[in-house]
Amino acid sequence: MPVLDASRDPRRQILINAVAAAVMAPSSHNSQPWRFRLVGDTLELLADPRRHLTVIDPDRRQLVQSCGCALFNAQIAVRAMGHEDVVTVMPDPEQPDLLATIQVGASVITTDAERALMRAIPLRRTNRRPFASRPVALSDTDELFTAARRPGVWMGRLDPDQKRRVGELVLRADRAQYRDPAFRAELGRWLAATGSRRTDGIPFAEKEYGSVMPFSVVRALRSPGLGSEFGKLEQERVEGSPVVTVIGTAGDSPGHWLAAGQALEALLLGATTRGLAAAYLNQALEIPILRRDVTNIIDRGEHPQMILRLGYPVEGVGHPAPRRDLEDVLLIVD
Repeated sequence: MPVLDASRDPRRQILINAVAAAVMAPSSHNSQPWRFRLVGDTLELLADPRRHLTVIDPDRRQLVQSCGCALFNAQIAVRAMGHEDVVTVMPDPEQPDLLATIQVGASVITTDAERALMRAIPLRRTNRRPFASRPVALSDTDELFTAARRPGVWMGRLDPDQKRRVGELVLRADRAQYRDPAFRAELGRWLAATGSRRTDGIPFAEKEYGSVMPFSVVRALRSPGLGSEFGKLEQERVEGSPVVTVIGTAGDSPGHWLAAGQALEALLLGATTRGLAAAYLNQALEIPILRRDVTNIIDRGEHPQMILRLGYPVEGVGHPAPRRDLEDVLLIVD
């Protein structure tokens, strides 16, 4: 991992290394909507409003969740370097972009589980392709859920009928979103062409338009009918995935969203250690009426925050998504 010089204070160097782990977290459209500020011996995690996806995420729910994933990576990095992570969530109501602070606590003995999660950070990939038909044991998902849960966060594995019904919602969501010119424009801004030097955004091949629609990115995104093509593909993959899970929270505030992001990254890293991959189905939660339908399908009166499918990849883990340099996201205040 890249590091900046903080040789005057070993604890500051630990926090800089934690940022290097944090920036490998997943985020919506790979927008990487986080900033970090190191002030004395405190690392601040801030939302980056310049990277807010205003069309699919008007209330910043996914932005804060993405930052929660980054926060979990930073916590694991501090623990892997032999220290407690001292985290304060939402420390200042007057600064809504300041989501958390992290300090280096007392020395501890790093556990085998923490070391495994740390090793998984650079190996984790989003895999939007079909998964192998190999089943995922119920005991495996139960163990993953137990290790990943946070206070106020719940997880559930959908049964076959629930998977079918969620697959129908995913198809409806794709059709609705791709009919919206604003959605297509926002997506187009975050698609990275093959060979691009961008350090953010979705690699075009990963979104699989190339295999679905045999023409250029620009022309593809001009077509409202792309939603049916892509939605049908997604629906098939939902129904064919060994596991579809929903992560939700007891409330629906920024604090709940941050905790959901931490739980998500814990689940993804745990899955990576078991050779599993994941893909997101959050379009069904980006349209309020469909989010309510998801709540009805899972039959609990709380707030679904993410939907993802889990399985064993067929074609390997794929290439890592581009990442911004550490210098672009971290400000060190002397």
